[in-house]
Formats: sequence, structure tokens, C-alpha cells
Amino acid sequence: MKKNSHLMLPVFFCLSLASCATYQRTDLFFGRDIPDGGQVSEQQWKSFSDSVISHFFPEGYTEWNADGRWKDTKTKVTITEPTKVATFFGKPSKQREAALDSIAQLYIHRFRQQSVLRSDSKTNVQFISKKQ
Repeated sequence: MKKNSHLMLPVFFCLSLASCATYQRTDLFFGRDIPDGGQVSEQQWKSFSDSVISHFFPEGYTEWNADGRWKDTKTKVTITEPTKVATFFGKPSKQREAALDSIAQLYIHRFRQQSVLRSDSKTNVQFISKKQ
């Protein structure tokens, strides 16, 4: 074996499995502070998640809480705010891109946000099932 051949083992193993595939992982970061005061409540988030995100991704996604820090483009002050993150896995497509953009735009308009952060990366995924 070559010196670095152990690095290829996970890739080879993944390629040999039918259930392993290269997907795009997308994280959308939704700040919960509302300009001019207030905050997106848990109930408002749940309503948005149930009616908007689930509409575009009925096959599923993961959401979690985070604390975001960012520099306000108008005041140049660093802000810390509670954040919801939604993580999606799927094969890249125009339909998927449009759905992700729609979710971000609907959140921006509904809760008067400056932006929604989006992060994309390629990743290998595999669903591990119960052994028989």
C-alpha cells in the first residue's frame, strides 16, 4: 500500500455502497431579532417552519438553535442574536435552488430581515439502517 492510501479507504467504501451518495448540504441561518424591536417567537418560527419550509421540503430537514454574531451593515455594530438554523441535504437542482431562495425571501419579508445566511457544501451521506 502507498503511504497515503488509507485516506482513500472512506471514499472507496462510500463508492462501493449503493446507499451512499454525494449530496449538497445547505444551511440557512435565520436571525430572530426583528428590526425596531421584538423577536421572532418560538410560535412564529414553528408556524413559518410548518407552513413554509415543510411545504418546500416535505421529505425533511433538520432545524436547530444557535447564537449568531454579525456586523450590522448600517450601524457597523456587532450584534449577537438568537438564530434558527435549518439544514437540508439533497442533490443539486434548479428546483432545490428555487425552493431554498424562496424560503429565505419569505423569511426576510415576513420578519423584516436584512438577510438570511446560506452556506453550501458537498458532502457524502449514507443512511444507516438497522441490521437484520
